[in-house]
Parts: sequence; structure tokens; C-alpha cells
Amino acid sequence: MGLDGARSRRLVRRQLVGRAFFFVGTAGRHKRTVRHCFATYHGEGTSEVVGVAEEGNKRKLLGIATTSLPSVRGGIRRPAPHYVRIARAAARMGMDVCLFDPHHVNWQTGSVSGYMPERPQVPEGNWVKRTMRLPDVIYENVYVHLAIRGYSATLREQAKRHQIPLFNPMLPGKWKMISVLRQAGMSDATPETERIASSEQVIHRVNEWQTAYVKPIGGYGGMNVYRIERLHADRYRVSADRRGSHGGKWRKVMSDAQLRTWLRPRVGGYLLQRGLQLLTVGGRKVDFRVVLHRDEHGEWQLVGMVPKVAAPDGVVTNIIAGGERVPMSRLVQMAEADGKTIPLEALETRARAIARALSRRYPTTALVGFDMAVEEDGSVKMIEMNPKPARSLLDGPMLAKLADYQAGFAKFLAK
Repeated sequence: MGLDGARSRRLVRRQLVGRAFFFVGTAGRHKRTVRHCFATYHGEGTSEVVGVAEEGNKRKLLGIATTSLPSVRGGIRRPAPHYVRIARAAARMGMDVCLFDPHHVNWQTGSVSGYMPERPQVPEGNWVKRTMRLPDVIYENVYVHLAIRGYSATLREQAKRHQIPLFNPMLPGKWKMISVLRQAGMSDATPETERIASSEQVIHRVNEWQTAYVKPIGGYGGMNVYRIERLHADRYRVSADRRGSHGGKWRKVMSDAQLRTWLRPRVGGYLLQRGLQLLTVGGRKVDFRVVLHRDEHGEWQLVGMVPKVAAPDGVVTNIIAGGERVPMSRLVQMAEADGKTIPLEALETRARAIARALSRRYPTTALVGFDMAVEEDGSVKMIEMNPKPARSLLDGPMLAKLADYQAGFAKFLAK
């Protein structure tokens, strides 16, 4: 086990002291065996917690918090394919899995209403609704837009109170992430970034850098990300690919005065970032989604590296904003045709270093997706961090690895 894994284990263990002997209920503290209640299924929509597992039962329970619960397909009730993968990997590691909505936990009785495979060793089969004990570890996988609105806030608070390890933690926003890296001595890992304090600041930087990006501190998916380019004296072009309720692509040339007026509502809530000279392949800008996850030893492992090519004149490479996913093998060939190389090792090394810095600060961090840039001079920078990277970018082998690592890290935390 590496240094980061060992340190995380020590920190998590401190949090778990006394957890195995604690059960919240009307009777207060109970014997340890009460923490190992198991469930019996009585039909759709009905279940109850019954029985007590044997003292020697070592199977851990991984609870996956999600609003995407199993549905009936072809006469069989089962969840989305990735949850089946996690359950399969967990079964190999001697763990059980339950899926539950964050709002379906009774913290007073210490029980959860959720779904489990009817046959744990065959998660591809039918899943049944059960009421079960509190999990030994929780993987919070609520959709980003719901998490931002606080849908799983109570779950996080209560899991902490009950000393149940939960991953991923709420990770820092864009500005806080910059601070974390600076404190870790990694200021060069990202482009120059500042919080917008005035219109004058932005115009000064655009004149200095020629190109800059204005980004909402809490945004995601390329929403409301603007590129500002200096055309010539007193003329700037402002571009966006996604503007919320205002529609899709938007381009406008502004004077100095018009730009100042446009910037005023964005003071305080937006960041200003130097525009990078992104590597171009086939005349289109490209960046890389690098997804990492920690394994059963707490160590960071590469899940996959996915090139994303921007649309012609695109502001961002996000697929939802018009970008395109390209297989790495194809991109390497295209780059070679342009006389360029893709620094795969440097991309992975930089991403791992950032992930380690993050998990030193937030010990239960497990999954991250970094949008990494390669500039034309070969330097590597992290543009964005995605705490819940979309699985849609990953291929089959990557998804299989991800499920193995997710089950493995749950086992690591539950020990």
C-alpha cells in the first residue's frame, strides 16, 4: 500500500472508531450483532427487517445512493448496467450491494429501503425491494444537478453522524480547487486563473493574454462558459456554446464599453482563465478527459483517457456542446499525420499528481475526471475537474475497470 492509501486508511479508521458497536434506535446502544440485521423479501412494495446475522458473518454492505432505481425490463426488475457491474465486482469481493434513494433512509431505526439482487451472485437477474440495515459504506451517485441542489445533503450529514464512510465527498468548486493546488505547490498545474473582481480586471487580462475564458464558479457541462478574444483596439469577440435558457451557440463582437457592461453581472460569481494555445489535430482543438479511481488499496488508478475534439470554432469540447469523442488510436494517427505527438504519459502523470493532492485534502475522494489540455508547445494543464464524470464517454473495458475499482475502494473504506 502506498503512502496516500495508508494515510487515507488511518484517517478513515479514526472516523470509524466505535462504529461497529453503534446502532441508532429507540433503545440506544445494542450488541454488535444488531448491526448485522438482514432482510427478507415479501413481495413488491413490502419488506421488513428480520433476523440477526451470525457473529461470524463478514460480508459488508455497500449502499449506492441514487435516484436511478431498478425498473422492469423484459419481465425482470434490474438497475442500469453499471450498477450491475458494481454488484458483480462486489460479489467477487465478498460484499453485498443495495441501491437506495437518499430520501429512503430511516435514521431513527437504522434502516434503508432499497433494492438488492435476488441472488447476490447473479446481479444480471431480478432485483427485489427490501428493508435492510444501514450500509457499511456508501457510494453517493446522485445526478450532479440534484446534488448541487442539496438532494443528498441529509444523507451526507447523517452518514457522518453515524460514522459511515461515504464517497465521493463534496469536492471543491473551481476556485477552491485552484487554492488546493496552490497549497500543494502545484500552481503550474492549471492555466492562470483569477476570480473576477471588476470589468477592468478582465479587459486588462484579455489585452495581455489575447484570449481568456469567463467561467461560472459552480458551473458544469460547458454551460455559460464564454471565450473573449481581442480582435484589435476597442473590439472584442465574445463566444459561447451553451447559454442556459438563452439557447445554444452565441457570438457577438463588442466595443470596450459594451464589454464592460456585459461583464458587470458576472463580477464575483465567475472566474477568469487564460486561454490556452490548445493542441489542434486536423484543424480542430482537442483536450482529454482523464478518469481516475482509487482501488482496494486506496491507490489512484487510471480508468481511461478519452480525447474530445471541439466543433469548428467551438468554445468548449463538451459533447453536449457540440464536441466529439474520438478513439485514442484514431487521434494518435491523426496527430501523426499533422507531425504531432500525444504526450500520453505526461497526461496521466499530471492527472495522478492532482488526484493525490486532492485525496490528501479530502481522504474519501475516489472518482475524478479531469479535462486535461496539451498546448502546442507540449505543456500539460488541467482545465476542469469533474467530480462526477459522465460514464457515457467511457468504453466497455473502461466501464469494467471502473466498476472493479468502485467495489474495491468501498471494500477499502469498509475495513
